Amino acid sequence: MMSRLLWESFEKYIALTQEEKELIESRLTERTVKKGRFLVFSGGKSRNTNFVLSGSLVGYYTDAKGLDHIIQFAFEGWWISDLKSFITQQEAIFNVQALEDTKVLELSYEHLEVLYGQIPQLERYFRIITQRAFVAFQERILETISQTAENRYRSFHEKFKKYETRIPQKLIASYIGVTPEFFSRMKKNLDK
Repeated sequence: MMSRLLWESFEKYIALTQEEKELIESRLTERTVKKGRFLVFSGGKSRNTNFVLSGSLVGYYTDAKGLDHIIQFAFEGWWISDLKSFITQQEAIFNVQALEDTKVLELSYEHLEVLYGQIPQLERYFRIITQRAFVAFQERILETISQTAENRYRSFHEKFKKYETRIPQKLIASYIGVTPEFFSRMKKNLDK
């Protein structure tokens, strides 16, 4: 069941024995999510953190006016959930939806807590990836409040150029904080 991609992700930061890999594998569940389906619903609970084996997901918040605000994307080799809901086991405020038919490995909160006791270095792994995600969110906030839409798009393009063609333009617009119409005009001007 396990993917080379998962082990490569772990091995960037920690070394695992074969026995530890088997323990981790015993706690993971593979799931296929069809395009448009949800892993997490706002108002539900994010019971799992999800490692993307194939496909892509988007995490977003829907405001009181019904507007969606893209928080993050996840592609092969990335983790995604409503982190606050996952950690606190309280109600989710974000939706996590498949942009394509997607295959994930789910790791429940309860199973992760058991694994932390069995494989203490897993806490190091998840601490490092959480710290890196936090830094990326801080950078994104700074870009949002201090850069022009064009520069936000350039930054997005640089970070996601490998994946950009897989993301609908309206979601890119939302991610950089502009309307789809403005994004279309801006992109035409940038392409000139």
